[in-house]
Amino acid sequence: MKALLVLALLAAPALAQDGAVIYRHGAGLEARLGRADGPRLPPGRLTCAGCHGADGQGGAEGGTLPAPPVAWSHLAAPAPDRPGYDEAAFIRLLREGITPSGRAISTRMPRFAGTPEAFAALLDHLRALDQAERQGLGPTAVAVALPRDPDARDAALAAMAAFNAEGGAFGRRAAPGEPAFLDLDRVAAALVPRLAAAERARLDRLLRDEPGLRPLTPDAPPPGPLRVAGTLDQIGPRLPALLARPGVEAVAVGPSAEAMLWALREKRDVAAAHAYAAVRVALDMLRDEGRMPTRSGLARRLSAADLSDAVEVYRQEAPAD
Repeated sequence: MKALLVLALLAAPALAQDGAVIYRHGAGLEARLGRADGPRLPPGRLTCAGCHGADGQGGAEGGTLPAPPVAWSHLAAPAPDRPGYDEAAFIRLLREGITPSGRAISTRMPRFAGTPEAFAALLDHLRALDQAERQGLGPTAVAVALPRDPDARDAALAAMAAFNAEGGAFGRRAAPGEPAFLDLDRVAAALVPRLAAAERARLDRLLRDEPGLRPLTPDAPPPGPLRVAGTLDQIGPRLPALLARPGVEAVAVGPSAEAMLWALREKRDVAAAHAYAAVRVALDMLRDEGRMPTRSGLARRLSAADLSDAVEVYRQEAPAD
């Protein structure tokens, strides 16, 4: 995200660069506590980025109290309690703490004094944040960067096709393109290990909760009836030998049924199925982000995601004699 902001600022005029300094460090504006004639705050003591997030998508005042998004698309859009901001209303908010509806905002937000040029620079930076947050997001498509690994790339394309067949996200289809809104190579790198961890956690619960179920070990299983469990990575290579023995039930924990059906149909391995499942999770969360998603919002959703729903338990018994 930092790299994206740097690129956006390098491509913007000098005024937007000044706005970034104002937003991040408070330079160029005088902040006063609670009201326009309140106590003067030390420079940089309270900054826009410190409360509203470096990406302008909202944060926490003092690390605890929620602070609203301030990227320009949020400010310019009407809200239930106010009309949308224009430039004059935005400057009045900063100077006096008054919204377009005439309501005074919390005194936790400082009031600011500055030159018209400083306010204009800050506003330009808020607009630049919007551009970085929604790059690759078009009216009918959302651009994605495909994984570099060939098998993961094929898995991503298949997951995208399934997502698009369901209507995509608010009329937008996922399609390869640049600049990308979503980097599926990074998605796979981040989510596949977490999917594997979710599978191990599910396996541990199965072994704890199901009497008689034992973990698969490298040793040859003992003769007689047997219920054995492992991840699909563990069970898969040994499944034919296990099922050749009467009385054996093999329980495998792996990626979603949709991912496994694709892998079986296309004769791909479990690693490719994991890549499919990871991309599907990301695309479904893109849909959950709503009609106007942001890159940072989706990243936060993915980083906090519970991946247990993307894990499936598969059971197969050896045929009777």
